[in-house]
Amino acid sequence: MKTKKTEEISAVKNMTKQEMAKIIKTAKREAESSEKKKTVSIVATNNTSEIIQKIKLQIPTYVELYSDLYTKYLQVIDDIYSTRYVSEMAFFGKLGMDKSVLGAFEMYWNFFTQMTLKQIEMATKFAKMYVQLRLATLDSYDKVAHLMMDSYTRAWDEFNLYNKKQT
Repeated sequence: MKTKKTEEISAVKNMTKQEMAKIIKTAKREAESSEKKKTVSIVATNNTSEIIQKIKLQIPTYVELYSDLYTKYLQVIDDIYSTRYVSEMAFFGKLGMDKSVLGAFEMYWNFFTQMTLKQIEMATKFAKMYVQLRLATLDSYDKVAHLMMDSYTRAWDEFNLYNKKQT
């Protein structure tokens, strides 16, 4: 029992040169007509899609790079304060600082730390809300753009129907 591919190969082997030439010419004509069907819109869409895909592929790299950079900033700041701590211990340890002054200083820094931690949380929540707002805005824009494109397409279809009736 012959398979479909074997039958196709047999059909090609049994073809005359004229039949083969005719098939090649037809295929060539179809390829040329599909080339002619390209429009500015199709070319722009294909190229834009290629650019967008390239940008999408770069997102993880950018996230990683900025994460590494931000981590390095935090590490440098932590190192500066750790080094300062060692220097201050050597200096203030010799002065014999009053415990009440040290207690007030600690209260001040605890207050400052708590305030900073709350501001970090608020900034993170703000960033989340900001991104959510922008995403919602883009979703709305996308819906409106699709609605407009549908209307645009329907208008051209109507124009083409009217134009065909006139000719």
